[in-house]
Amino acid sequence: MHIALLTPSFPPMVDGGVAIATGRLAAELCRRGHRLTVITSSSQNGQAVAAAADAFLAVYDGAPDDPQHQPAAVRALYRWAAGQHRQSPFDVLLAYFVYPSGWLATRLGARLGVPVVCSCRGNDISKDVFTAPYTVASVLRRSTRLLFVSPSLLQLADALVPCRAKATVVPNAVDLERFVPATAAPSACLTVGTSGILRWKKGLDLLLPLLCDLSTDARLRFLIAGYPLDAEAEQRLAAFVSHHGLAERVELTGPVPHEKMVQFLQRMDLYVSTSFQEGMPNGVLEAMACALPVVATDADGLPLLVVDGVTGYLCPAGDLQALLRRCRFLLARPQLRRRMGAAGRRRVEQHFHPEQEAAAIEAVLYQAVKAGPP
Repeated sequence: MHIALLTPSFPPMVDGGVAIATGRLAAELCRRGHRLTVITSSSQNGQAVAAAADAFLAVYDGAPDDPQHQPAAVRALYRWAAGQHRQSPFDVLLAYFVYPSGWLATRLGARLGVPVVCSCRGNDISKDVFTAPYTVASVLRRSTRLLFVSPSLLQLADALVPCRAKATVVPNAVDLERFVPATAAPSACLTVGTSGILRWKKGLDLLLPLLCDLSTDARLRFLIAGYPLDAEAEQRLAAFVSHHGLAERVELTGPVPHEKMVQFLQRMDLYVSTSFQEGMPNGVLEAMACALPVVATDADGLPLLVVDGVTGYLCPAGDLQALLRRCRFLLARPQLRRRMGAAGRRRVEQHFHPEQEAAAIEAVLYQAVKAGPP
């Protein structure tokens, strides 16, 4: 198949989970013999992207990030895509996120007569279904097939537009060759950590008091492998750390190249996720691949990853006291941490392998091609 992949970000510009997911999927699809054309808005380096895989026929890195308000950029993309389609026809358009990529793909697919598969990832359903319901509904209706990373997101979308009949749930995967358990001996200190971009939906209001309350244990250090999303979150984090005298115990790495994230995860003894909203978080998958026990909220797709009492613990979203109890319980039990971490590694090996993800998405793409344009 010739697949046109529309995504707001793509390697080498890794600025969130979607770039990790699309980079991983593109590599797997190329290995399976498919041809890809990548249409993105934030790679910022088309030549570097194109050099990453010979199977990419072309890369367009000027897609609008708000197409409903950027008509000139949309027209330019349509002209470019039409030219590419004439030279080597697209069999299917695969869009990551309902907006902007899904919105662009459904309109481009209608122009070119090409079926569209839209992958619904998280915010595009859990938030946008309330803030931009007409946009979400339009994409859900006009897509040939739909992908969801968790059943909870499908349920929410189906309540807006009945779409279950053309939907498939395909969880994220994790690179099991890159993310591996630590081999070095554990240090005398215990490190509680998390990773990713610190958005408010990730539970920053829970994470900060959690770290503060845990800091009464002098053995503990805290590692945040990531950075705040905006200036407000950055100022809030800095003020909190300073006010509570935690500057010597909280390490904030800033942006981390994805290939180096494993080095920080391997320094952790316990991984926490305090999210209020989630699709299928790469950070938790990567932590489990590194054999870390996980204490997480039960938001959206997290119960698909963390098996309560087996690979870690799930707590009600927003429940700080439950998170504290579970973290303290595990921090006091090194053998249980090791046992749960090993169970987490086995779970991702069995259920979240990149080949499984690629095969499932490939099957949906073939279904869309068989069904034809919407």
